[in-house]
Amino acid sequence: MTVASKQDAKKWIQASVAVACILLGYIILSFINTLGEWFDLEAKIGHFDWVSQGVAVGISFLTFLIVITKENSSNYLTEVFAEAFKVVWPDRSQTVRMTFGIMVGVAIAGLVFWVFDLTASFLLNLVR
Repeated sequence: MTVASKQDAKKWIQASVAVACILLGYIILSFINTLGEWFDLEAKIGHFDWVSQGVAVGISFLTFLIVITKENSSNYLTEVFAEAFKVVWPDRSQTVRMTFGIMVGVAIAGLVFWVFDLTASFLLNLVR
């Protein structure tokens, strides 16, 4: 990688980790609000909304800092980003051909299961 692409990689990795941490914060906030409903924490904890949001933001921010500052995770994410550039995507004709092949394969498998179901139903009706 060149110097510019390493800087780009760092920006993309930080942005991706930030988005993941925002999603984590949303999930934690939803979880805490659900716990609040189950255990009636709104009545027991003053300013429950502020506390739950603070906990969710704090955990998300702490997670972001840990992932970004740890050398192991930063190296791993940099390697993943570098490997993503090595991926060879199929062109349009290959994609259409593979999609058609998958559709035909699924149709054949569905037909086989349908025949098996009819056969099993017929045999079970003979037993009754």
